[in-house]
Amino acid sequence: MSETHVSYTIRTQHATFINEAIEASVITDIIHDFVSDDSDFIVIEPTPMIQNTLYLQAISAPNNPGGIVVELRVQHDEESFTHYSYETEDTAEVIRMFLNYWGSQQLPDMTNWTDITEQFE
Repeated sequence: MSETHVSYTIRTQHATFINEAIEASVITDIIHDFVSDDSDFIVIEPTPMIQNTLYLQAISAPNNPGGIVVELRVQHDEESFTHYSYETEDTAEVIRMFLNYWGSQQLPDMTNWTDITEQFE
């Protein structure tokens, strides 16, 4: 059985990184910079999708200084998706989520995530 090669694109407010330009330090630095730039964001998009997820994204929590909102979209078919959200103040936790998604194609533990799909309907 052969492994599928996954390529990635990371988008932020300030830059776009593709495959070879992506390193663990890039992800770590972007997320750490949320502290000084609360309008920045990170979106990582895998091709092909990882376990039917289109992307993992994060932004500073708008009503919680020091908080980070992480979101994940699961695509069910061309017209159907579920969108999940999770808020934390633990920057290291968010970095682990992104590094595992990028490095191991592993989804975060969704136990405490909220389904916010209705916000997009």
